[in-house]
Amino acid sequence: MVYMRALYARPFVFMNLTFMRSAFSSNLVIVLLTVGMFAFFSVTAARFFTFANIENLLIGYSFLGIVAVGQGLVIMARGIDLSVGSIVALSAMVLFDAIMIFEINGISAIALALLAGTLSGILNGILIVFLRLQPFIATLATLAAYRGLVFAISGRQLFPELSSQAIRDPAVRWFGDFIEIDGWFGNLIPLPWIPSSFFVLLIYAVLVAIALWRTQWGMNLRSYGGNPEAAHLAGLNTKRLLISVYALCGFSAGLAGVILVGRFTTATEALGSGMELTAIAAAVIGGSGLKGGTGGVVGPIFGAFLLGIILIGLTLLGTSQFYQQILTGVILIAAVGYDRFMTVRRASA
Repeated sequence: MVYMRALYARPFVFMNLTFMRSAFSSNLVIVLLTVGMFAFFSVTAARFFTFANIENLLIGYSFLGIVAVGQGLVIMARGIDLSVGSIVALSAMVLFDAIMIFEINGISAIALALLAGTLSGILNGILIVFLRLQPFIATLATLAAYRGLVFAISGRQLFPELSSQAIRDPAVRWFGDFIEIDGWFGNLIPLPWIPSSFFVLLIYAVLVAIALWRTQWGMNLRSYGGNPEAAHLAGLNTKRLLISVYALCGFSAGLAGVILVGRFTTATEALGSGMELTAIAAAVIGGSGLKGGTGGVVGPIFGAFLLGIILIGLTLLGTSQFYQQILTGVILIAAVGYDRFMTVRRASA
């Protein structure tokens, strides 16, 4: 075992530099594409380049950026999580019930919601690691199970009178508020109000980036995604690593659920429906290779906002929502095709 550790230690060091170059290249492409689409719709769509629309873009897609970051980590580990939309709803309903039924204070209720999301992710990891289910099958099953659990514990179903009542706890409502930043610059220039959820996204992105690039856990994740067999032979605890990745993905979905409850001041059983596909699309567009081992934090976030820019821009241009859904699918296919092309190109280089 000592020999095997020494044998695979040097490739992991060089892999880190290769991974950084690949991440920078993919991030540059997605950043330029996002800026380009923003400029395009600013010219072609009336009312797109306005403070109100920028505020709507930030509040409408910051939570998706958080989910996409978690999904990107799972994809980096050669997995997939189809249950994130249901985990969003489950965490949101736990928060709603804790406050509206059990009258728990907002901070404690938020902690319970995040715990629910994390435990849901851990269960996904356990099903994949110990029962050896394929990630697609395991998370497809929990997608249905978690959604059913949402209906089972729904305070709106158990106490119908709660369906018309809003959460008033200030700690929860803060996640749906806006922060005026004009005063930060002495009111010299007019600036849009920034939603609290966007600041949560920035803080979360920084913390995950530090974990990914500056910790042993991050190096292990990148090593496993690049070559699972080599990582196992090098002595990495791959089971614990995979469970931690799915736990972080569940936490990301739980945090998104908290943000949505703060925004809408309630929780519904259908919350997060279809979000799993959008999160996968954002992560893949952002450079998370489906073969594993590539990706990061910046790319999935820009992927989420790129989707937001396109969908909002098309809405302002009067495009039907049905065509927008078709375009989302086309974008995902194009992103997967591009990922496949780059994989073949790197293999033949």
